[in-house]
Amino acid sequence: MKKKTLLIGAAGAALAIMAGGAMAQAWPAKPITLVVPYTAGGSADAIGRRLGDVLRKEANATVIVENKPGAGASVGTDYVARAQPDGTTLLLASTSPLTIFPHLAKTNYDPMKDLTPVASVAVAPVAIVATKALPVKDFAGLVDYAKSHPEGVRYGTPGQGTVAHIGMAAVTAQTGTKMLHVPYRGNSQALTDGLGGVVELLVVNSDVVLPHVANGALKPLAVMAPQRLAAWPDVPTMAELKLPQAQYYSNFGVFAPANLPPAVAQSLQAALAKAVASAEFQDLLAKSYLQPGTAAGDAFAKQVQAEYASNARLIKEGNIKAD
Repeated sequence: MKKKTLLIGAAGAALAIMAGGAMAQAWPAKPITLVVPYTAGGSADAIGRRLGDVLRKEANATVIVENKPGAGASVGTDYVARAQPDGTTLLLASTSPLTIFPHLAKTNYDPMKDLTPVASVAVAPVAIVATKALPVKDFAGLVDYAKSHPEGVRYGTPGQGTVAHIGMAAVTAQTGTKMLHVPYRGNSQALTDGLGGVVELLVVNSDVVLPHVANGALKPLAVMAPQRLAAWPDVPTMAELKLPQAQYYSNFGVFAPANLPPAVAQSLQAALAKAVASAEFQDLLAKSYLQPGTAAGDAFAKQVQAEYASNARLIKEGNIKAD
C-alpha cells in the first residue's frame, strides 16, 4: 500500500511539473499566422513578408504570411478579430480598417473592442504634390490660390475614403479652403492624370512620385508624415505648417485579437521590437522610402483611438461616403 501511495504521489508530482512547464511555455506555443488583408505585391505585403522573415529568427518560430484581401481590408481584419487570443494569429495592416473603413461601411468586428494594437512597425508617408497645372511654389501658395479660386483646385487621390482623401478633408477644414476631390482606382491612375495636368494636385504615397519630383515634373508642397523625407529635406511636414491635425499617413501596425494575456503581449512586443530594429527590416524601410513606426503598446493603442475619433468627425462633417 505504501509503495502504491508513493507511486501515485510521484506520478502526481510529475504531472504537476509537466503542467507547470506547459503554463510557463514561452510564446509562441504554435506556428504564427501573420494575416495581411491586402493583395500581394503592395507596401503592406512587402512589410508583412519581411517582418515574417525576421520574426522567424527572433521568436524561433514558424511564421506563415497569409493574404486575405477584400472589403477595404475588413475581411482579413475580421478573421484576426475572431481568432484565439494567444498571440499566434496576428494582423499586419495600416490603421485604416480600424479607423476609417468602419465609419464608411458596416463591419462584423468592433474596431475599438475586438482587436489589440500591439505595435506600429512602419509609416508610408503621403505627399501633397503640385502638378504643372498649379502655379504655386509652396504650401502657403496653395492655400492662397485655393482661397482665391474656390473649388478651382482638383486633387487626385488613390480613392474615396483613403488616408489621402481623409487627410485632405482635414487640410481643407483647417485652412478654410474648398478643393475638389477626384478619386482614382489606386496611385498609378492618379499619377498618370497628374503628370498630364488633368488635376492640380496629387495626394498619394510619396514613393510613387519620387522619380517625377526628381526630374522636375512634379513639385512637393508638404508631407503628411511624422518627419520630413530624407529625399526631400526642404519639404515641411504638416506639423511644421502648424496643421498637426492633418498628419495623415499609412501607419502599418501589428494587431492581435482582444483579451491578449499580458505575458503574451509582452513577449510579442519584445520580439517585434527586435524584429523592426534588425538590419534586414531597416533595409526594407530605407529601400521602400518608409519611415519608422510611431509607437507600441498602450501608446499605439491611444494613437489608434484618437485617429478613430478624428476620422469619425471628418467623415461626418465632410459627408464622405464609400464608393
